[in-house]
Amino acid sequence: MAIDKLPPGFHNSPVGGNKYTPKSETTGANASNNTNATSGRDEVTLTPQAQQLNRMQQSLSAGAAGTDNSARLEAIKKAVNEGSYQVDAERLAGNIINLENDIESLY
Repeated sequence: MAIDKLPPGFHNSPVGGNKYTPKSETTGANASNNTNATSGRDEVTLTPQAQQLNRMQQSLSAGAAGTDNSARLEAIKKAVNEGSYQVDAERLAGNIINLENDIESLY
């Protein structure tokens, strides 16, 4: 499909002044220097914090993948709707403290 007419302000011309040259255009001494300078692979280095987040995410995913909480969830929903759900305040507080400690250890 061809675009024959462009809206005002749009131009159908190539952008010039590209400071990068394609690899096929490097020749001679520059070509040999470029192949020695890079191995053709990109490299990414993660910070220790990112590595820790990655481990935490993987452990959470592994734990969630092996469990089916649908029956437990339905029981909790039923108890909440009936007004009989009891919150274990000490367990909740302990989980909040653990979460805060995990977050604090990231910094």
